[in-house]
Amino acid sequence: MNSYRLGVSLLAALTLLTVSACSGDPETENVPAPSTSSPAPDPDSVRTQLDRAVDKTARKYHAKVGVAISAGDDTIAVGDKGKGPVWSTIKVPIAIAALKDGADKSLVDLAIKESDNDAAYSLWSQVQWREGSADKAVEELLEDYGSHADIHDTAFGYSTWSLKDQAVFGAELPCIEEADYVHKVLKDIVAWQKIGLSKEKRTRAKSGWGLDEDDNEYTYRQFGVHEVAGKRVGVALSVVTDGEDYAKAEPAVKYLAHELVDIVDKGVEKGNIEPAAQCKDSLSLIHI
Repeated sequence: MNSYRLGVSLLAALTLLTVSACSGDPETENVPAPSTSSPAPDPDSVRTQLDRAVDKTARKYHAKVGVAISAGDDTIAVGDKGKGPVWSTIKVPIAIAALKDGADKSLVDLAIKESDNDAAYSLWSQVQWREGSADKAVEELLEDYGSHADIHDTAFGYSTWSLKDQAVFGAELPCIEEADYVHKVLKDIVAWQKIGLSKEKRTRAKSGWGLDEDDNEYTYRQFGVHEVAGKRVGVALSVVTDGEDYAKAEPAVKYLAHELVDIVDKGVEKGNIEPAAQCKDSLSLIHI
C-alpha cells in the first residue's frame, strides 16, 4: 500500500514538472525582442536643416548663399549652386596634379597655405609642361574621383566648379595618394585666411575669393573635408555679396561655416548622415 502511494506521488510530481516545463508565462512569451538596428538615414532632415541655415545666413547678411555636403553615396546641395568663378579653391587640384608630376613641395606650401598666385602659376606651368594641357589634366584628375569642372585654359581662377562637385572631391581628398601633402598643409593655412571652414578643428579647407566686375559682386568660397570619428564628409560653401568689400563677406562665411559643421556633426551622431569610413579602392583611409 505504501509502495502504491509512493508511485502515485512520484507520477503526479513528474506530471507537474512536465506541464511546468512546457508552459510559458503568457505575459512574457509574447513580448518582442528589443530592436538593435539603427534608424535609417534621413537625408531629407539634413536638407531641411541646411535650407534653414542658408536662408538665415542670406537674410542676416544680405547675401546669396549656398552649401553642399557629400557623405558616402549621398550628396546634398542647397541654395546658390556656385556657378561663378571658383577663384583660389582651384589651387587644390592644381597642386595635386603638379605633385603627381614631381612638383616642389615648397611651391605647394605657398600656393595652399598662403594662396600665393605666383606659386600656383608655377605649379600650373609644370603640369602644362609635363602633360601638354594643364586644364585637361586637372579636369581628368577631378573626373577620376567623381567630380566635374570646366577648367579655364589660361586664367584658372575663372574656372567653374559647382559646390556639389567640390564637396564630392573634398570627401575624396584623404583617399588620393598624391594629395597626402596637400591634405596636411590644408590644416596649416596662414592666420589671416583661417576663417570659416578653415577655422573648424576637424575641417581642412581652402578658400577662394574675388570680385566679379561685370556684376559688381564679391564671392567668397571654401571647400574641403570634415572629419568625424575617423570618417569623412566633403563640405563646400559660397557667399556672394554686393560690392567689392572682402570684410562684408567674411562674417557671413564664419557664420555659415559654423552652422554647416554643426549640422554635419549632429547628422552623423543621429545617423542621418552616413560618412565614408573607407576609400573605394582601399581597406582604410590613406590619411585622416
